[in-house]
Amino acid sequence: MSISATLIPLAISLIALSVKPSQARKSPASKVQQDDTVILETKFCDAGLLMKTLQEHGIRVAQPDADHIVTEFDEAVITYSRASEGAPFMMEVRAIGDTECLLSELDAIENEYEGNVQSYVYDRVINNLPKNMSIESEEVMDDDSIVITVNVG
Repeated sequence: MSISATLIPLAISLIALSVKPSQARKSPASKVQQDDTVILETKFCDAGLLMKTLQEHGIRVAQPDADHIVTEFDEAVITYSRASEGAPFMMEVRAIGDTECLLSELDAIENEYEGNVQSYVYDRVINNLPKNMSIESEEVMDDDSIVITVNVG
């Protein structure tokens, strides 16, 4: 007997992704402060994956505690913070330089985060298969989702 599991860019349902830069421009959650600081709610919920993504992207990062990440982009200073573990991070953007370049950077980080989330979830699925299951085949689809066919028995 075989079971197919489609792991659509895997963690969409498990670990949420960030707000797309194009959505950030229209987001009602965004607030512009008097000092030109912009605050946006993201869907980043995993501090470890966010740190990994920022570091892989070459962003200067400091993490004073588990719920705060301070970054220095060439185009802005961004502080990610959240009220508690598991809650989404708020993104406070200040000292904004080239907006288009910043949006491009944020889009690239989002894509890298999605890839890190997918790798994380894929590894968890593969490493936590029950002993009575084995992988028959794996296929990466055009949309980067992964179809895993598992033998049960």
